[in-house]
Amino acid sequence: MSADADAPAAEALRDQALVWLVRVQSDAATAEDWAALTAWLEASDAHQAAFEAVELLSAEIGDRAGEIAGAMAPASARIIPFRPRRLAPFMAALTAAAAALVVVPMAWRSYEGAPTVYSTGPGQTRVVALADGTHIRLDAASKMTVRLGWTARRVDLADAEATFDVAHDPSKPFLITVGDQQVRVVGTEFNIRHYDKTVVVSVRRGIVEVRQPALGPQPVARLTKGQELRHVEGAVQSTRAEVDPDAAFAWTQGRMVCDDRPLSEIVAYLNRRYPVPIRLGPAAARLKFSGVLEMGDQQALVRRLAGYLSLRVDRTGREITLG
Repeated sequence: MSADADAPAAEALRDQALVWLVRVQSDAATAEDWAALTAWLEASDAHQAAFEAVELLSAEIGDRAGEIAGAMAPASARIIPFRPRRLAPFMAALTAAAAALVVVPMAWRSYEGAPTVYSTGPGQTRVVALADGTHIRLDAASKMTVRLGWTARRVDLADAEATFDVAHDPSKPFLITVGDQQVRVVGTEFNIRHYDKTVVVSVRRGIVEVRQPALGPQPVARLTKGQELRHVEGAVQSTRAEVDPDAAFAWTQGRMVCDDRPLSEIVAYLNRRYPVPIRLGPAAARLKFSGVLEMGDQQALVRRLAGYLSLRVDRTGREITLG
């Protein structure tokens, strides 16, 4: 279909969006009006795009109220330029929006939910209780942004580790963007680790779907209790394994469970937990460790690692070196 043929349909959709915006921002708007708007937005991505566009246009109208007032002056006081007839419905709706909206709330942002940022510093952990009943525990040096919208709950997990105990709500899926993947749940318990462009999802209860938007809408994996997916950002494939899910949650109890884990990976995590950084010599970086590390006391932990792997410990005022 040509661009000329598409234009009337686009204009009609834009007019509908304007009507919706005026309707829900009216003093007479009801809960049923907002529910109807939600249904209209969910019916099509084009509806959402059109509503966002007119909402931004309405915001501009509010910012330029003086200019609009001049444009709406009596005809005897101004020259009215010629406008094609086909724009009349749009201009009528725009005039109604300008008259009805003195201060324009951001309806689209309300639909998506206001963003709230949660973070922890090195050595800190934090428990977050969301309004929907979901509980999240952030590990050290972590950051996430949460939006609780009308139809979905969304989390953007930056460089972070967190456990999630998601409240069951089939009408509002819980969506986590982490790296180049998206984790989708309705109600379950799982852990996500996202460090150095590596994503690890471990499930302790329920079912978790993992999508990779660049590969299409279908899930790349559905994980159940005791399953784990490890993915490097940008890779086409991921590694799936059967694991003890409690091991992924051990950090919440102040422990680190290692199963033939590279020492370089262990130290990278410990440096998020302790104020004195640990460095590895070239030979030590290639070693692996299996066992449980108690993370209460840094010096005791370093002694255990060094003794198990026959490493030398050099301490200075600013760092610890294992070699």
